[in-house]
Amino acid sequence: MIEGILKEDVDKRIESNYDITKKILVEKKQDDKFYHIVYVMSNTTICGAAKIIFEHANRLMQIGNKVTIVAYFPKPNWFNVECNYIQVPFTTKLSMCIPFCDLIVATYYTHIGDCVRTNIAPVIYFEQGDYHLFHFERLLEKYKEFIKLQFSLANSIITVSNEAAKLIEKNFGIDSHVIYNAIDNDTFNNNILEETNKEREKYILIMGSDKLKFKGIQDVVSACRIVKTSMPEMKVYWITPVIPSTYNKDIIAKVFISPNQKEIARLYQNSEMFISGSHYESFSLPVLEAMACGCPVITTDSIGVRDYVIDNHNALVTKVKEPYEMAQKIMKLINNDSLKKTLIKNGFKTVKKFNWKLIIDDLNNYYNCINMYQVKNLNCIEDWTIRFHDKDFEKEEEYLKFIKLIQTTKKDKVYIPVIYKVINEFSIARWELAAYRNVNSSDKEYCYTKVNGNIKSLEDEEIKNLYKILQTGKYTKAIEYLRSRLSIEDNRVYNKWLVYCLLKTNKLDEAIKLINKELNKKEKYSDLYFLYLLVLSKQKHIEKVSEIIKEINILSEGIVHEEFIVDIISKAEEIRSYIKNDGKNIIKEGNISKMEEMYDYAMRLFNNRLYDEAINSFIDFTKEYEDDKEKIIEAYRKIYLSYYYKQMYDESRLYCYLTFKYTLPRAEECCFIGFTYLKEKYYDKAIFWYELATNLEPPRNNEFTIDKDSWTWKPYVQLCVCYYQQGNEKKAFKYNEIAKGLNPYEESILHNVEFFKKLGYKSNELL
Repeated sequence: MIEGILKEDVDKRIESNYDITKKILVEKKQDDKFYHIVYVMSNTTICGAAKIIFEHANRLMQIGNKVTIVAYFPKPNWFNVECNYIQVPFTTKLSMCIPFCDLIVATYYTHIGDCVRTNIAPVIYFEQGDYHLFHFERLLEKYKEFIKLQFSLANSIITVSNEAAKLIEKNFGIDSHVIYNAIDNDTFNNNILEETNKEREKYILIMGSDKLKFKGIQDVVSACRIVKTSMPEMKVYWITPVIPSTYNKDIIAKVFISPNQKEIARLYQNSEMFISGSHYESFSLPVLEAMACGCPVITTDSIGVRDYVIDNHNALVTKVKEPYEMAQKIMKLINNDSLKKTLIKNGFKTVKKFNWKLIIDDLNNYYNCINMYQVKNLNCIEDWTIRFHDKDFEKEEEYLKFIKLIQTTKKDKVYIPVIYKVINEFSIARWELAAYRNVNSSDKEYCYTKVNGNIKSLEDEEIKNLYKILQTGKYTKAIEYLRSRLSIEDNRVYNKWLVYCLLKTNKLDEAIKLINKELNKKEKYSDLYFLYLLVLSKQKHIEKVSEIIKEINILSEGIVHEEFIVDIISKAEEIRSYIKNDGKNIIKEGNISKMEEMYDYAMRLFNNRLYDEAINSFIDFTKEYEDDKEKIIEAYRKIYLSYYYKQMYDESRLYCYLTFKYTLPRAEECCFIGFTYLKEKYYDKAIFWYELATNLEPPRNNEFTIDKDSWTWKPYVQLCVCYYQQGNEKKAFKYNEIAKGLNPYEESILHNVEFFKKLGYKSNELL
């Protein structure tokens, strides 16, 4: 329904967020000129919303403030993020890793409650607009109540336009402060190079993904189709972040997929006009960027332009979803040089009002006003028994975060991760009771602020005994101790240390068996993957290393477990480097680290079902490393699977076809294409691709992983389905019999056998 809600598992979040109340703010004793602000964000992939947040962060830092971004993904490579950046494990909430600071900015409403719950600082919500704002009335009641609650919890709300502010007041009854977006004048300007003019071709420019209906791309295409009936020579260029659903080749002359910012500016500069067909926007940045590049603009009356667009002054404005009116405006502008000059001239004047220097000054002043306050303390430090003090913490800000939580929590116990150096390969952190005011209470609070611990002070005697044995290097004794403990309880920490001890005593087969048993459990534990990496390094199984590294990068530190390896990603990279140096003839040299980093990042998006972001990242990868045939094939496979999961079958098939550039048609892709047509009930097309799969011969010297099912029984059983759906029972039965001959134990085939028996067909009957 709403992608942001679905990504955050809203039903669980709704249930947990109703116990949060808005924090009371009180004035600070000191009034600092500069402050530490933390932006909490989910989406760091290429999009306008992320770009604005990164601009805020960089520019606030440049004027003297400390800025931190807390996000799930690695620091993006498409934008130069200059501020401090914290990558959070996917297994926990973003709010868990917010450092001590003066202000917290939640950049999507689903994070507001979690940010408030930290009690660290006032929470500001930055609303850039989405379905929940523009179509609030269409949501289910439970979502409405949840969103209203989130908005009410924020200490302050900022947004990007007056129209968005009106909707916030209408939907939630809350005032907000408007901080306009701005543009990067170093990139978007009218400084056209001479060589660019030489190549100039007359065209109209449009922008946006046709997957997002509110972008109005089909409306613009319809308008251009009307215009081309009287102006057939007119060309249309299309900038889109993803492969379009349909190319409309009769209308669209060129498609530009995810071009960089400079290329976008060049396309604006040389265009006859830019057309925006959006149904709604909070603040339409492309319209303003086009004006800055000296490009005349036609735009719909979406609320995102009302703050700066004036019809017939700096743009031509049409009604939303009115292609015929838009076509008239295009024809009005296309041959009217005087009107073009007027729009361009006034567009330049408009752009000057949206300068980053002015915008950041306004934003900084607003943040400084809120920085005069802090979350009111509820508790007295004297009421608590505190086991750790400032000298024990790695950083002063971590101690301050810990103390602030004690002063504001309603819980009776606070746990923090305590670091122990038990063995040489890595350090361990355990969640331990750090402060309490009622030792018998079951109310626990977790504060992610690491301290260095001493094994002698460990309260858990069993773990203390284990650590002491491990420190002495008596691994056989440790194995005996662990097995005695495991006979009493199935404990993941004990199993982890048992794997480590088996590894140290060269019982590798037993270690791998135990690892596989643990990894088959539903809840993944990154420490087990790390130990698997140690086993692989000892066995020299270099080919599996990247696969395990990917899992570790996805899971990161296992902070949701009672004990976890500290800095696990960097430790895993150290092992990768060690294995690489040891096996220099096996692992490719060159720019492998950057390549694998890009691929791993895309895989992380894919594995976490962030398919739009994954598609963009895999496309970037294919552009960067087009010579690595095997990796390109795998990237295309992930792209077409992503589109399939989004139920966008045309795009999914397109990327199947692209694999044919690198290898002859393969049964895996043929079966997949057939399956997409089967899903759409195009049975003749599905039959064509499945029959093609049955006629292919498996490659003898295969470069890629083979799915044996696709090369044997799978296409035949799918042909059975297709022919049955077409009413041809005899052919359906025939193909199921062929499939049975290739795999007599497959459950779906045997199910079909029973089905055909009821229709009077005898198995093994030749037709």
